[in-house]
Amino acid sequence: MGPPGSRGTPGEAGPAGSPGNHGPTGHPGPQGLPGPCCQGPVTTEQKGGWYGDLGYYGDQPGKPATVKVEDIMAALKSLNNQMETLLSPDGSQKSPAPSCRDLKNCHPEFKSGEYWIDPNQGCKTDAIKVHCDMDTGETCVSSNPSNVPRKNWWANQNSHSKKHVWFGDSIDGGFHFSYGDPSVSEGIVEIQIAFLQIRSSRASQNITYHCRNSIAYLDYKNGNVKQAIKLMSSADVELKAEGNNKFTYSVLEDGCANRTGEWGKTIFEYRTRKTVHLPIVDIAPFDIGGEDQEFGVEIGPVCFL
Repeated sequence: MGPPGSRGTPGEAGPAGSPGNHGPTGHPGPQGLPGPCCQGPVTTEQKGGWYGDLGYYGDQPGKPATVKVEDIMAALKSLNNQMETLLSPDGSQKSPAPSCRDLKNCHPEFKSGEYWIDPNQGCKTDAIKVHCDMDTGETCVSSNPSNVPRKNWWANQNSHSKKHVWFGDSIDGGFHFSYGDPSVSEGIVEIQIAFLQIRSSRASQNITYHCRNSIAYLDYKNGNVKQAIKLMSSADVELKAEGNNKFTYSVLEDGCANRTGEWGKTIFEYRTRKTVHLPIVDIAPFDIGGEDQEFGVEIGPVCFL
């Protein structure tokens, strides 16, 4: 017999056998650490719920909560009342409307008068009191104060160098016109008026100028309006007697065209679709400065629609 030959190459793998039987179940592992706290530590142990100083959950079921039907009905009634207040405000301090137009739409039977509105629709504590014209739906915010006392406000030594003098900026004791209930801060009223300007499509306001020997609009003797007063809008736009129609006021009554020594009045009106131009914040007379020249102003409410 000869010597053994070299080792041959491996053959192909055979088919897989059938799976064997499952082995026995192993023993339970050790208990894990407590889970994370959900609502902060609880120091009092509670059976079936929170326990221990860290407030972890236990394995025992907690005691089921009991809810009375009466409590559910009371909660539903309260929610319903809140929804009614939001959907149909009545203009009270507890239920202010966004504007008088909205109040008129919700309650067409309401009469004109004072109501509370909240144009910025924020917390109702910043609502403001206004006059609602329920015939038109206008929201009118009164000035505060509503008038400038009648007196000699300006003494000009040189009568030949007359010019327009802004009451709030240049006259001693003068002031800019402000608006809203005195019990509400001026800043809150300004914010609410800004939202009224946004929510409205038009605005209007009247200013009454009381005069004694002071031309307000037409100078009857010279037949022109060169001495007519100017008004300053809240957008820092001057409103005048003539010029661009967008920035000219109307005159409803002119009782200051002659210097008679008696008191008269001229009523100015400004209407605009650019609601940011109102309210009026200052006035500038021209024909003042003499010892016998006096004036006063009634500041009408600013109305938005």
